[in-house]
Amino acid sequence: MSVNIGIPGMEKYFPGLREGTINLIVGAPGVGKTILGIQYLIDGAEKNEDVLFISLNESAYDIKRDFEDFTWNLNILNVIDATPTSKKREIRPYREVTQVADVIKMKDVKDKYQSREIDVFNLKSTLKVILENRKFSRVLLDSITSLKYFYTLDVDPEEATMSFLDFFRLLENTTSLIIAEYFEDIENIMRMMDSVIYLRREGTEIILEILKTSTFYSRSVVPLTLTKNGFVINEKKGR
Repeated sequence: MSVNIGIPGMEKYFPGLREGTINLIVGAPGVGKTILGIQYLIDGAEKNEDVLFISLNESAYDIKRDFEDFTWNLNILNVIDATPTSKKREIRPYREVTQVADVIKMKDVKDKYQSREIDVFNLKSTLKVILENRKFSRVLLDSITSLKYFYTLDVDPEEATMSFLDFFRLLENTTSLIIAEYFEDIENIMRMMDSVIYLRREGTEIILEILKTSTFYSRSVVPLTLTKNGFVINEKKGR
């Protein structure tokens, strides 16, 4: 069974993500990775699916503010806000670990900042408890690139990242979408993924390119236009 990524008409070019797989959106900053991820969750929530947004990069409060101009009702989404309090993101010798926030509805997000300090093991163990006790059909993690700010000096970053992603691979009937910025070692992460969606900018247009997939698709490059309803396919420039 395929899971739609939320772009109207996209099934004509790409049938979707295989159910129960782990998938990647990768691209440079500002190309719309988080927008596409939220669009994926909204598509599921509007079909009465239980979906979850895990934010490591930006507070849930700021996400709500950033998406005010879209027509989407973000209030129907579940969210775990795991963004660290400190804006000085760095690998530290140790961390005074506090509890990761629990799952809440976006409509209940009121505070701009939450005081918390998290490491990668605390984050993984908390998510494990939550995701094993509540079955979400779709999960969005934004972003795996930000995971490096949860490490301590005694942690091997690559090993910790792979272990963290392995956990998502083991989730039954949950289709996970992971966001990452394009960086030097991204190939190691891409090899773990069932599908890889690459977003890039060409002038004023965003190009979606399928670099890897576990399902059949007829076209690997799709031009997109960003609207208040999210991404739509630019049929006039189809390739």
